[in-house]
Amino acid sequence: MKVLYINYLFDKTYSSVGAAVHVKEFVGAAKKLSVEIVACDMNKFSSEEAAVQSKLRAWLKRKLSRYVGQLNALISNIGYFRRELRLVEEHKPDALLVRYNLLNFSAVLIAKLKKLPLVLEVNSPMALESRRFNKQSVNLPFLLEWTEKLNLRLATRAYTVSQALKDYFVGQGIDRNKLRVIPNGVDVQRFSPDVEGCWVREKHHLNGQVVLGFVGSFHYWHGVEYFSEYVRRLSDKHDNVRFLFVGDGPMRRELQQSVIDIGLSEKVILPGYVRHDDIPGYVAVMDIALAPYPPSDFFYFSPLKIFEYMAAGKPTVASDIGQISELIEDGKTGMLYQAGDLDTLISKSSELIDNANLRTNMGTAARQASCEKYSWAANAREIIQLINEALDVRS
Repeated sequence: MKVLYINYLFDKTYSSVGAAVHVKEFVGAAKKLSVEIVACDMNKFSSEEAAVQSKLRAWLKRKLSRYVGQLNALISNIGYFRRELRLVEEHKPDALLVRYNLLNFSAVLIAKLKKLPLVLEVNSPMALESRRFNKQSVNLPFLLEWTEKLNLRLATRAYTVSQALKDYFVGQGIDRNKLRVIPNGVDVQRFSPDVEGCWVREKHHLNGQVVLGFVGSFHYWHGVEYFSEYVRRLSDKHDNVRFLFVGDGPMRRELQQSVIDIGLSEKVILPGYVRHDDIPGYVAVMDIALAPYPPSDFFYFSPLKIFEYMAAGKPTVASDIGQISELIEDGKTGMLYQAGDLDTLISKSSELIDNANLRTNMGTAARQASCEKYSWAANAREIIQLINEALDVRS
């Protein structure tokens, strides 16, 4: 079976790290299953490179992107259609796998034209996200939702990364029987208890310390606004703790300044952006991993960090929200607390700081669950099975 995998990632180095990891790991796992995957990155340049290709283009981008950005994305379907049609004619795939992107619909039209089965990968409710969070562009009326539903209705099959996301689209009128839930995964060889992070421990002087760690972007939806108070209160209770918060984002400088203000900057390591290839070494030195997501009325994510923490054999203290409560068994593979309850987050972290045996037992159980259920190999098997189902529908 040959599958053409089309995605529209732009800045894969910084703003789309999780998405880039997903694409790379799935492709690698699928190839090991003897499936020929032709991965087609429709935007090989980064968003930064695109912006500086010419001074005029950069100036126009700054001045006009707020007003014409989404219109330009809509018009770009013409170019995508031509390129994707050439790719289909060149590679002659048995099926298309498409990672949905806001306002793109060229691939589903080609699938209809060429009578090819198409499986749509949906990682978020992009229309809703754009209307809620996109302050850089003027959102087009109706068209965001229309193109999203068009993709889902024309796709032979589709999968979402969480049950909450599937339920959302069913509520939007999409046929439940067309949709599957296939969570993210993890490379259980790269993230493993066998990984040594000695160089990280030495570099940041972490020997003899209990390290509480976080990996992710520094945005409010990751709960990083709690970190300053979290650091202060745990440092008051425990002398032997250090905090390793890995990643970058708009709230990183604010956190850095706040720990300076409370006189605890020596306890907090903020290495900034770290290449994903180096993340296993950072996770390896963590004794306790954190995923303190804030309260949300619609938590539709499938957080890569949870899968990576678990595969590395780390006990995770996380918000009891969305898919996280399905991944972590409270008291066995980690500890859950009600999202937003800082007191309980601190008390459960403190319990793990004081009990090395509990950390070890939880980490071992987390690793076992990860290998059995959440590897990228398991993820790829489910997606390939769905593609085969789509092929059967069209045959």
